Amino acid sequence: MREVTHSPSPNYKKIKKSNLTIEQYCTNEGIDLLAFQFWQKYIDLEDKFTFFQSFVPEYLRRAKKALELLDHYIELDPNLRMPLMRDAIISYAVLFGKSRGRASYKWQLETETFVPHNLQEVHKKLCTIRDVIIAHCDLGPRNPKVTSVGIVLKGKGYYWNDYKALIPQFRELIEAVTKNLKSYIAQENLVSAEAAFQDLNPTPEALKNPGRPKTS
Repeated sequence: MREVTHSPSPNYKKIKKSNLTIEQYCTNEGIDLLAFQFWQKYIDLEDKFTFFQSFVPEYLRRAKKALELLDHYIELDPNLRMPLMRDAIISYAVLFGKSRGRASYKWQLETETFVPHNLQEVHKKLCTIRDVIIAHCDLGPRNPKVTSVGIVLKGKGYYWNDYKALIPQFRELIEAVTKNLKSYIAQENLVSAEAAFQDLNPTPEALKNPGRPKTS
């Protein structure tokens, strides 16, 4: 596989805000159009390959490892229950949110593709917990009440016993997504870098450095 290096990425925010076409942007910034188009295609493919071949498996392993450690510490040290559970949930759920690529795409796992129908309810619950309880401090779901003995959370599903009940299906979910990921990688021809990049045959003109934009 040919290794390609390029200058820093063009200012995509500037392109979107100005409603310029790629052709107009390249003309204004003095960038070679063919080189820019190849650069964009290459970076998008490199992002895709890296996301599905490296980042997704790594985050799934993190979630799985956190649950394995939870098994060990669930009774040994109760203080570690929630930190490990939170780590497992974050590592899993972040893959289904949109992660910015370096060029034109945002990358994520699509629920319908990677999550079996029978596990979509627990998947949705875990992602919701991540969004409104762990990553944010939304008060609505917690439904706090001030009483004479202190603050009581009336919201359901946010105590240890509620999390504990999710663990068996959570394990099953990680294994199912991992299995579907392997199928997706094969289907999308991402098994190896050689396979993923084999159809990327640029013309000599397209291998020019597209150049640094004139303006920031």
